[in-house]
Amino acid sequence: MKQQKVPSEYKKYFWDVDFDKLDLQNNRKFILERLLNFGTFETFHWIFNTFSSDEARNLVNERGLHSLSKNSFYFWKKIAEEKNLWQTH
Repeated sequence: MKQQKVPSEYKKYFWDVDFDKLDLQNNRKFILERLLNFGTFETFHWIFNTFSSDEARNLVNERGLHSLSKNSFYFWKKIAEEKNLWQTH
């Protein structure tokens, strides 16, 4: 079963919201967007195991240009094209 909460070590990326109320089911796009934009290499494994490559690709292609920093957008656009990074869900 997939985890429904964001690990507590990622609380620092959600400084402006009530972290304890974040729910992976209900806030999925917001969580992914925030971690793609501000996360570090330590978050990659969790992202790859929690979100599908399609979810990341769709977010980057649909909203990334406006919701991610320029560097994050171009980095994740390239990564999202690499399906072998994501585990099969």
